[in-house]
Amino acid sequence: MYSADQRPDPNTLLKAARREARGCLRVFLGAAPGVGKTYTMLRTARERAEEGEDIVIGVVESHGRADTEALCDGLARLPLAPLKHHGRTFYEFDIDAALARRPTILLVDELAHRNIPGSRHPRRYQDIEELLDAGIDVWTTVNVQHLESLNDDVARITGIRMRETVPDALLERARDVSLVDLTPDELLERLRRGKVYIPEQARAAMEGYFNESNLNALRELAIQTMAERVDADVKVAMDAGGRAGPWPVRPHLLVVINGSEDDVSLVRSAHRMAERRLAVWRAVYVDKGIVSPEQQLAVEQVFSLVTRLGGDSIRLQGHSQLSEVLNYARSINATTIVVGREAKRRWWKWSRPLAQRLMAHAEAFDIVIVAKGAVKKRTDQWQRGWTLHPPQLLGTSLAVSASLGVALMLEPWLELANLSLVFLVAVLFSAVWAGTAMAMLSAIASFLVFNFFFTEPRLTFAMVERGQLLTVVFFLLVAVVVGQLAGRGRRRLIALRASRDQTQLLLRYAEQLSTATDSASAAKIGVDTLVQCFAVPAVFIESAESANEVRVVHALPDSERLDMAAKQAAVWSWQHQKTSGQGTDTLSQQAWRLIPLVVQGEKVGMLALKLSESLKTLNHEQESLMDTLVRQLSMALERTRLVAELNTTRVSEENERLRSALLSSVSHDLRTPLSSIIGSASSLIELKPQLSDSDQRELLDGILSESERLNRYIQNLLDMTRLGHGTLKIERDWVAFDDVINSALKRLGQSLKHVVVRKSWPPSLPLLYVHPALVEQALVNVLDNAQRFSPPRGELSIKAHLNEGDPATLVITVEDQGPGISHELREQVFDMFYSGGDGDRSAHGSGLGLAICRGMIGAHGGTIMAGTGESGRGTAIIITLPLLGADIRRGDEE
Repeated sequence: MYSADQRPDPNTLLKAARREARGCLRVFLGAAPGVGKTYTMLRTARERAEEGEDIVIGVVESHGRADTEALCDGLARLPLAPLKHHGRTFYEFDIDAALARRPTILLVDELAHRNIPGSRHPRRYQDIEELLDAGIDVWTTVNVQHLESLNDDVARITGIRMRETVPDALLERARDVSLVDLTPDELLERLRRGKVYIPEQARAAMEGYFNESNLNALRELAIQTMAERVDADVKVAMDAGGRAGPWPVRPHLLVVINGSEDDVSLVRSAHRMAERRLAVWRAVYVDKGIVSPEQQLAVEQVFSLVTRLGGDSIRLQGHSQLSEVLNYARSINATTIVVGREAKRRWWKWSRPLAQRLMAHAEAFDIVIVAKGAVKKRTDQWQRGWTLHPPQLLGTSLAVSASLGVALMLEPWLELANLSLVFLVAVLFSAVWAGTAMAMLSAIASFLVFNFFFTEPRLTFAMVERGQLLTVVFFLLVAVVVGQLAGRGRRRLIALRASRDQTQLLLRYAEQLSTATDSASAAKIGVDTLVQCFAVPAVFIESAESANEVRVVHALPDSERLDMAAKQAAVWSWQHQKTSGQGTDTLSQQAWRLIPLVVQGEKVGMLALKLSESLKTLNHEQESLMDTLVRQLSMALERTRLVAELNTTRVSEENERLRSALLSSVSHDLRTPLSSIIGSASSLIELKPQLSDSDQRELLDGILSESERLNRYIQNLLDMTRLGHGTLKIERDWVAFDDVINSALKRLGQSLKHVVVRKSWPPSLPLLYVHPALVEQALVNVLDNAQRFSPPRGELSIKAHLNEGDPATLVITVEDQGPGISHELREQVFDMFYSGGDGDRSAHGSGLGLAICRGMIGAHGGTIMAGTGESGRGTAIIITLPLLGADIRRGDEE
């Protein structure tokens, strides 16, 4: 409903106040690079700076143009922030410096710019949004081809799809938009002179993107965008000031249709008028709630024609066609109202043609009356408006009969005027149950029954008493008014319920799609919802490259299949990215409607709906609902596709990282021990006579130590392989903690000579029910890791104690006095092949030890974590093992 109240719109005032409360955005809009957006912005900034404004340049992309750089002289400029990416240094806009400086106006060039990875925001327009929210005024530049809503149009015009787009909402947020215009001839001349690009790039640009036809089309888009912006600003000013429209700023046609045979010719005439005037146009239909199915179908067909001709359409709900049309025309600032000529002139006021009533009440609008397209037989208004259904007729008759029976029973106690209220109940019941038509029928029937049975003389329709005549007449008037009001209330209630159900459906649908993890689940949700809404079979097609390669992913019912004709239609829709089949202009005889799902030019699937099984043609609201469901499904499929691609990329990167780490590890941890063994062995062979016994013993100890090191590395690789494939078996047995730790220390042997090992645990520790070899290997890895990082003569502490919790656990702590592990790396050290980032030059091993420890301890139900030593120095590795041996042993035996 649209109100004619011309008070200032509080929502508009609140929106304006919020916009003024934050930073204000000014956009210099151009049709193409080189029209002078940055130059105009800088020149305007210099003029404001000379007036005393605090203006600072955040970033300006001059592209080496001397005249642009000259305009920057004299203006304060923020230094750019250096960022490293792929070994190179780039310089980006420093948003933190801008927030700290807080100038009155900040110049930030190229709104659509994509920031270097590692910046706070991926896109520059997000930097600007943060600045605006911080209360800083920002001036920026953008080309029309970067607007999100024009992305497809620009791609069709130029053959190039812009990847760097800006949300239209940001342009709507701007307080000022300045169009910087240049004719195509002038821009091409600037290109030839090298004022836009260097000569080599300029020649390539003129042969491709910068040809005259592209520039003319882009210039038209920029002018249209600016005109729409000015029109919106005028509308905001009108609403904020409570000014009555229309303001004849821009030609705007509103064509009123009524579901008649002449609507088609009326719409075509309005389209021709809009083309001649270069005006925006739209069609409006006022639904009074008494539309027949035939009239509903006619309206939907006219709306479809409006869409094909490039106009917009809207359906209004209301009781008065005149007031709804006028209020809506004022709300959109329409300048001309186009109506059709009605077949018969009616001279009494309440049934005059709409054109006459508009001319009497719409002095501010131009009224255009279009002649009838063809003379056709007039459809009876009763048949068009009210359709009688036997169940409703029977219910109304029973209500009137019941009221008669009740009135006859109450007649001895009630006066004649009060008895009429009984029949009024029948009118209300008919209005609420069956609508306005049955309410009017009930009012007339009640009037006749009331007259026949209760007025003198009885059992006749004649009335001789003046008082009774007034009672019966007033009853009829009240019944008609009450019936109309109750019928309208019923229609509103039905409309509200339908709106509520649709809103709940869309919310539930969006929630389900948001949780879909892959395209198959999203497709199933989409198909199920479409079948629920339209009660027709639906099929989701993954691809349709040819009739023999139509890949159906999900169908409901499951037995539903596409015939060959439907498959051929699917191939056509897939290749042309256009809807075809039932209810369209292409292959309309098909039983199916084929809807390709396209997001930014990328096909993500196709839906097929068997609309031939629908009991009635889809109306405008159902078509709109279908479009909404299809768009949401397309976006969900695109999201799942991007997530799948991201996961694939991550897996590929992880595999590459692991491959590189493995090669690095193999090159170091295999080659280094082997080189030591070979060197020691060759020394023993070649220089044995010259070596003393102690030297020979030292060389043999070195061979043994390096062999044990090599053996541990190979064992780690085998253990990690078994852990990764899930083939590591836990063969538990009872073992004392002292035996496990002493065995681990013995295996390390020579490796621990340079550190002092201190052991501390109570002698009464319970036995462990674990896999002894695995726990021993985990402790070997932890101790070996600790001794690698310990300084000479450093202390390596091994502690253990019983934690009397539920369940009880044994807590083992291994502390060293090494450099320690920073807080942010304490989880990362348990990743495979993490060894401190030194590659194959790392002196700290392959990076497998702690990862294997986590797998082995986790297989026992325990945990392992890294922390800081008690003295605040070094690293503490804390292992917890559960002591639920009896239960675990019983389960293993079973």
